[in-house]
Amino acid sequence: MKIAAVAMVVIAITATLGASAFTTGNVTRSSNVDVVTDDQGLIALSDGTSGDLVMQNTSGALNIDFTAGGAGGVNTNAHFELGNPSDPTNQSAFNISNLDAESHDLTVSYTGAGGTSDTDKNIQFQIYDNAGTQVGTVSEESTSASITGASSGTTYYVVIVVDTHGLDSTDNLSGTLEVSA
Repeated sequence: MKIAAVAMVVIAITATLGASAFTTGNVTRSSNVDVVTDDQGLIALSDGTSGDLVMQNTSGALNIDFTAGGAGGVNTNAHFELGNPSDPTNQSAFNISNLDAESHDLTVSYTGAGGTSDTDKNIQFQIYDNAGTQVGTVSEESTSASITGASSGTTYYVVIVVDTHGLDSTDNLSGTLEVSA
């Protein structure tokens, strides 16, 4: 009986000590997180061949601005293409590149455009791969497109098409373009 009592005490002490854990810890690691312009980021956005309408602004962010050069915007009953859908790899409004060492799924979305008087796709961001094949379209009506498996070093070419037929001067196509990985 004495052996059984001693064994029970040893088991109880072992169970108590085995269940203990530390309450604080500290591990220090270094990191390297530089902030760079859009054309140098992990998911890079760089201007194409559209002149001052699509360009890197003074802080290095990609800027799409149809009021550049003193214009108030785009004309009514008109059609504009920034880039060339027939040759997007050589004539694009802007480019999206995966500069990371890994593949990523990309989502491109456009939000905030409002005040249009129709349901037509009046502003489109047509996305092409390096073979010139269209892989997605984003508009104010269909707000996102997905690109699966964008491998390291891959560039996608974006053509912007604005069609204002059916709109009037009170309509507004302004919004926010977001590229996420």
